[in-house]
Amino acid sequence: MTSPAARQHPEEQPFAEFPELVLRAMTRHGVVPSRGYVTLEHDEALVSHYPDQPDRPFVVHWTHAERDPADVFADLTAYLLDRGARSAEWWFRDDSTPAGLEDLVLEAGATTVEDQVCVARAVDGSLPPIAPGVRVTLVQDQQGIDAVIGIGAEVFGNPVPADPQAYLAEVLDDLDQARSAWVVGWVDGEPVGRASVGFEWQVAPLVGAAVLPHARRRGVYAAMLAARLDLAATAHCHTAITKARRIGSLPLLLREGFVPIGRERAHLLELAR
Repeated sequence: MTSPAARQHPEEQPFAEFPELVLRAMTRHGVVPSRGYVTLEHDEALVSHYPDQPDRPFVVHWTHAERDPADVFADLTAYLLDRGARSAEWWFRDDSTPAGLEDLVLEAGATTVEDQVCVARAVDGSLPPIAPGVRVTLVQDQQGIDAVIGIGAEVFGNPVPADPQAYLAEVLDDLDQARSAWVVGWVDGEPVGRASVGFEWQVAPLVGAAVLPHARRRGVYAAMLAARLDLAATAHCHTAITKARRIGSLPLLLREGFVPIGRERAHLLELAR
């Protein structure tokens, strides 16, 4: 059986012109558990789960091990079961180890739920055009954070924070300290999209983009991309990075000058009890 990591498309070969810092930022980004998730300590993996919803899959964000993959798979599976996991979402990136672990997860019956292309481009001042009727605002008040929460829950099934006001305070602190910012996309006066941009090491991760189904193909994603690239330039970032689904935002990102620098995949595995 051939691992998805080995079935790399020719147009997705990593590009060498980006500095190692950018590649490290992409590898690091996305491994922080989502809000409300609890991190479990493990020497060879980062694992998290959402205690308020036990039916949610545990998430294996990354694995780094030098042992035999069969031993790592057996030990991690036992570890998850001991902590009450009923299923697990295993993420694999270009630097995941040990080699062969991903094959074992798939052979155990896992279903691929994400197959993303990591992309990057210079923050050079060029921005996607804004479609008529679309606008983007910076999240700075409760209305904005409510849109972020509601859209995330509807599109991604994200947990709703127990204290939205505390969440807003964190978002405003991140904005004040120039760590990250959220934006909301609007169509005809309705908040229909949300997305975030981070500012770290002069690299800007573009994350969390979601558009409500009825508002897609109206230019909302492109408008939020333009706003986040503009914010990245204001924060003196030299490179923007993000991850895209092949049938989602990838074609638009490639048209806007992003180039592939890697891949990552997620496989959902039901755990026998």
